[in-house]
Amino acid sequence: MLKDKKIPELLVPANNLNILKYAVNYGADAVYVGGKEFNLRSIRGNFSIEELEEGIHYAHKYGVKLYFTLNSIVYDHELARFRKYLNKLKTINLDGIIVSDFGALELVKEILPDRRVHISTQTNINNHLGVNFFKKLGASRVNLAREINFSDLKNIRDRTNIEIEIFIHGALCISYSGRCMLSKYMTGRDANRGECAHSCRWKYYLMEEERANLFFPVEQDKRGTYIYNSRDLCLLTELKLLVEIGVDAFKIEGRIKTENYVSLTTWVYRRALDYIAQNKFTDQKISYLTRELDKCSHRNFTSGFMFLKDRNELEDNDNVGYIKKYRFIGVYHDFSNKYNGPIINVKNQFKVGEVIDILQPYKNPKKFMVRKMISVSDSTETECANPNDLVIICDLGRLNPFSIFRVKN
Repeated sequence: MLKDKKIPELLVPANNLNILKYAVNYGADAVYVGGKEFNLRSIRGNFSIEELEEGIHYAHKYGVKLYFTLNSIVYDHELARFRKYLNKLKTINLDGIIVSDFGALELVKEILPDRRVHISTQTNINNHLGVNFFKKLGASRVNLAREINFSDLKNIRDRTNIEIEIFIHGALCISYSGRCMLSKYMTGRDANRGECAHSCRWKYYLMEEERANLFFPVEQDKRGTYIYNSRDLCLLTELKLLVEIGVDAFKIEGRIKTENYVSLTTWVYRRALDYIAQNKFTDQKISYLTRELDKCSHRNFTSGFMFLKDRNELEDNDNVGYIKKYRFIGVYHDFSNKYNGPIINVKNQFKVGEVIDILQPYKNPKKFMVRKMISVSDSTETECANPNDLVIICDLGRLNPFSIFRVKN
């Protein structure tokens, strides 16, 4: 029974201020973000100090926590710069700082002694002794290695009294908890420094040494094979079990993903946790929420190391490509009283006659056939909306300003 168990914190990624607002409005309890330095998603987006201050203000206004990632490896010659960066954070009311490097932990405790410290999954903690060791060092929370199984997770929870966080959704890595050298070897971009080129997601062929331009698929498939590619983690079906053993925080991966991904995964897991709290998390509800997850691009789902009895699923990654049942066509921009419909900032092409699927915070998805569409640029009727256009969907009525629009492929 759940009566003695609290519902875990739902922790959601955001790569910029705009996406942070979507995370907050779709039901995140906390959002984790990175700055311009020293985090593992440093190649795209992220927050300036000024944006971080604005993000803190916005999150706290709605009772949402904000955690800051400083989880990259820090080399000795960078310690002075790291120290200087920490000093810039002194006046910012962060709810926690995520680290993996021992030296970084030492400096955070020295310069920001009143901040909670969370230990990143990059630290690869697999047992209760490791968890308790970091508690002694001043950590408030530990994100465990993704490679642990459920039995070990339960034992760790029973033998520790520090907050335990786990990943429940998102990309996995072929290397141990993300400690990967493949990208650095192939492109010079170090994944452990936030510059991953995602080389494991590329297609690979076998080339015969003496025939430089003669390629063979590694498996007998003309499309090649994703020999390094992992599936995407999805623990939705096991969520109630994880709540029952007392996990403190559920984390969604995806700090370089779009508004569509962040909104949808937050919406799904927020609703799942609400169902669990109400004792309504039935097989029917799980099936419904799983279908909703399919509306965002993803690789084949897996329950990962935690629940799989047969590891063949993790090894058999041939043709584990992206599943794209829906395409993300736009976000809400404004409302047109004249045409009684939302103005959409278009992300991908769609046309009159298509049925759009609309996601809104805390509401069931809504479907609407587009019968008339107006181009904002010249106020004329148009049959086709293209990326970066602003168009009005006539007669749709008012929607939440954080609405997400999709179309089935």
